[in-house]
Amino acid sequence: MKIAILTPKHFLTSQWSGGSTTQLYIFPATATYAERNFELRISTAKVEVAESTFTALPGVDRKLMILEGAISITHEGQYSRHLKPFEVDEFSGDWKTTAVGTCTDFNVMTTGKQQSELYHIAMEAISNYTLKPKAACKNFFLYATSGTIHLQLMDENYVLETGNLMVIENGKVSSIAINCANGFGLVVLEIY
Repeated sequence: MKIAILTPKHFLTSQWSGGSTTQLYIFPATATYAERNFELRISTAKVEVAESTFTALPGVDRKLMILEGAISITHEGQYSRHLKPFEVDEFSGDWKTTAVGTCTDFNVMTTGKQQSELYHIAMEAISNYTLKPKAACKNFFLYATSGTIHLQLMDENYVLETGNLMVIENGKVSSIAINCANGFGLVVLEIY
């Protein structure tokens, strides 16, 4: 099992037509978004224009979670829906997708046969929580949206600050003990 905590100094930010995007993680490490040769890419994006068109990504499965703001997303010929904070939309990169509204979002892109689950946990005030990933989970990611989060995993202690990403690769995790003095917000991504 490999465990790492990535901080903003590890991230790569670039501009796109509707705002900016920050790549938090890419696998394999030698892959690039521009070459579309990744198996997994995790990023956040700021949508700063009122109407935007998503980049076409054939062969890529996408999950999008709103972190701040709200958008109405339309997948031409499929469906439309309104997304508020911490709601998730799952769609094909092949679809023609547009959005109305401004937001900050969390993006997961996968290729091949990977399955994933994306969700958010939030606790107020003093919090103790036990996170139990599914048994099939092989890679696990925790992104702190708020708070200073203390984690205990396999008798080791870790601290995750707001905006940091914890990466747990190639291992079975039965549970993670979480505690926080002032509440916390955490995006959880499980890859199967």
